[in-house]
Amino acid sequence: MIARPIAALALLGAPLLMAASPPAAGDGNGNWAAGWFSAPFAPIAGQPGGTPAIFANQTVRQILRVDTAGNAIRLKLTNELGIAPVRIAGVHVALVDADGRLVPGSDRAVTFAGGAEAWIPTGAPLLSDAVPLPIEALQHLAISVYYKDSAMPAAHHGDLVVAPGEQLAAASMAGARPLRGPAVVSQVEVARPQRGPVIVAFGDSITEGAASTPGKDMSWPQQFAKRLAADTRYRGWSVVNAGMSGNRLLHEGFGLPALARLDRDALAVSGVTHIVLLEGINDIGWWNKPDSDVTAAQVIEAYRQIVTRAHARGVKVIGATILPYKGAVYFTPEGEAMRQAVNAFIHTGGLFDGVIDFEKAAADPADPARINPRLEPGDHLHPNDAGYAALAAAVSPSLFEAPRR
Repeated sequence: MIARPIAALALLGAPLLMAASPPAAGDGNGNWAAGWFSAPFAPIAGQPGGTPAIFANQTVRQILRVDTAGNAIRLKLTNELGIAPVRIAGVHVALVDADGRLVPGSDRAVTFAGGAEAWIPTGAPLLSDAVPLPIEALQHLAISVYYKDSAMPAAHHGDLVVAPGEQLAAASMAGARPLRGPAVVSQVEVARPQRGPVIVAFGDSITEGAASTPGKDMSWPQQFAKRLAADTRYRGWSVVNAGMSGNRLLHEGFGLPALARLDRDALAVSGVTHIVLLEGINDIGWWNKPDSDVTAAQVIEAYRQIVTRAHARGVKVIGATILPYKGAVYFTPEGEAMRQAVNAFIHTGGLFDGVIDFEKAAADPADPARINPRLEPGDHLHPNDAGYAALAAAVSPSLFEAPRR
């Protein structure tokens, strides 16, 4: 459970934008869009025993996939859930080839108001200057961050490589070791040559991609993005993943409730046009947990709040039905009745701008209350790689296309 004082600090934070840098080539219209996103966590989240990760005189490298093409990028660093300021002594980016190696000649230093260092106040994000770096859809990118002073980042946990000293430009960092830890970059923005929808997948672990093969980009948003990149009709489209394991609509889980993080983790995503909302199974599964009681009507009202707030910002919301979970650790007949009531509302309530039937895509034909055994790893809750592929296949691009006139 995230301590409430930390949550309160996050709500006090406001974006900090450094002095404007010259626009990137081909960015005369300011067409920046998120090509990758990760929702921030508090410092203690995800650490064994609740011990935060602290970096000092170390270079931390993360490799991620950017899902839209463009001619320049910029980075958003996060300290939005931090409890102390963070000093960044240097940041580099480089393209990564299919074998996981840095592409020669692609290394670029990232600047902040023209300087190499960055100071991120408590509770704030920070945008870098534009970095001229042509990038293709589905291109992997290495981001290397040097912490000279002791720093405790508050960020989503990823698979990192940590090395001693300043090794920002090193093709292979000496003394490097792997770490599952906080990655201070929360968003990669891309200057796109043409506009298109920016789709934010917003939900819990099933959106984040829990139980998929690590490092293979197999979550349903990533597999859907791969479908789009293979079709020239969808050039310029972007899909980013704002899933958070353990997340709930109405109560704190492994992070702030969806209603508390919606503005930061969805509506503030650069260029967002659509949200795909798959959330509620953790509320339903824990419906009778102390201090977490919930009803189907309350889940539906949370959906209504999300849609109302998104529509006020001109963002459309696509509702996704909740997957079957019979056999999961928190399955109950009462919870199943709630799930069915919520899914019936998603289909017929008229609230959403479109509907994706993930329930149908994942259900076992022989027992629709259970996930198809071929599509899950055995916990009866999360899909496996094939299950996430089935979810991605259930998403129609027509849901995000502008109406024809």
